Amino acid sequence: RCGDTNKTDYTEPAGHKPGDWIIDKEPTTDSEGSKHKECTVCGGKLETQPIEKIYNSATTDSKGEAVVGGYLVTVTDTDTKNPVANAAVALHKDNSISIRLPNSRLLDYADQTTVTVQLVKDKSAVPDMSIAVTDKNDNYASGKTDKAGQITVPTGSGKTNEDGKVTTGYEDADGDRWTLTVKVIRTDTKRPISGSAVSIGKTGNITVKLPDGTDLDAKHQVTVIVTDHKKAPQQGKNVAVKGDLGQSAAGKTDKNGELTVPEVEQTERHGVYIVGYTDGTFGPSRSMTRSEAAAIFARLLAEKNGDTISTAANTKFADIPAHAWYSGYVKYLSNNGITYGKSKTIFAPNDAITRAEFTTMAVRFFDVYGDGDAEIMEQFSGFNDVSSGYWAAEYIKYAALHGWINGYGDGSFHADREINCAEVVTIVNRLLGREADEDYIADNLRKLNTFPDVTKRHWAYYAVMEAANAHTAVLGESESWSK
Repeated sequence: RCGDTNKTDYTEPAGHKPGDWIIDKEPTTDSEGSKHKECTVCGGKLETQPIEKIYNSATTDSKGEAVVGGYLVTVTDTDTKNPVANAAVALHKDNSISIRLPNSRLLDYADQTTVTVQLVKDKSAVPDMSIAVTDKNDNYASGKTDKAGQITVPTGSGKTNEDGKVTTGYEDADGDRWTLTVKVIRTDTKRPISGSAVSIGKTGNITVKLPDGTDLDAKHQVTVIVTDHKKAPQQGKNVAVKGDLGQSAAGKTDKNGELTVPEVEQTERHGVYIVGYTDGTFGPSRSMTRSEAAAIFARLLAEKNGDTISTAANTKFADIPAHAWYSGYVKYLSNNGITYGKSKTIFAPNDAITRAEFTTMAVRFFDVYGDGDAEIMEQFSGFNDVSSGYWAAEYIKYAALHGWINGYGDGSFHADREINCAEVVTIVNRLLGREADEDYIADNLRKLNTFPDVTKRHWAYYAVMEAANAHTAVLGESESWSK
């Protein structure tokens, strides 16, 4: 009835993220086994699949040999020719062979594994037989035996298995050999894409050729995950993904070893949050009042929430008339737990806001606003004039850790000093991760809101232009504008 509204915090659904297969029952020669995948977010079971029964299985002996069906399978270290004992060898219904290396050995391009297949009866080589090799880290490599009945894994290329994985490697210019496991999945469903051809060049660049019929566009993104054979994410790897219709996209893996392509342009609307004074000026060196600061944060939060702020409102503060231009802004922030007074009943709307007071309001605003630039600045060590017992010490530390505020050259902060309008817009832009598009401003200056007392030579010119002009921001390494 009173017209007040409040929007509480909420969490967007994370969506299911399938993990690797979990073996529930190992297959035997008498019965099939089973496996399932669980969501790494909620732990729920997503899917279950049977594992075909083993038609013949064995474990390599001290000579690296095992007999399955009529085949003698020998597993050795490629360079030393030493036998690999305790490898599990299985012959499948389709006459293919799978080998799981012992826990002491991984698929490694710097320490390759050779598998030799011969007929037991006459020791003759068995060419063109499909071999798949895995290890305890679920690395995977496969191929077909050559004329000598041999296959060496991993190599510089391969195709992804049912889990979307393949392990490959390359040798760099210094002669060092590196192993990479590449996983290819659908970005939206997290489902693996099997049959993707993966190859690695001499410089370590990765090429992924998607199987025929696999879409690659803005609505069908593909994520490539690159790790080493010990599961460590590989950042900064160049990856090119190609589709069967000539589509292609490329980029570098992030800190998690992931790249999603094609990149979808992200945009957000940046509204105006400063309007200047009635005489048309901005007053960059002018101290900002507490009511003016409240208006800035209220406009930003209301725009994000889609709320309308009343132009007049009764507040709990005795010194704010209901008809004051700022009463609705103070009321809105108070309802959202952001603003505060000098006391329970005094707001002091016309007092100049101090650096400490503004920083406190900014941090409280950020907690409610819910996004922006939250990167931690690890190098921050504190200000020499802000003691741990100061009332706003924790707010100042939080803002400094995120790079929203800076001190002075002598290491001080001057918490009780009044903050001016130019400093305010600079801090707010940092907090929200907003930055001006200098080229757009130069080309469209006549269409934009400007202030006669903030020229291009002013240190805060672009920060003010960002705050005073509504625009659609195209997000990337830097922000670009479109109206």
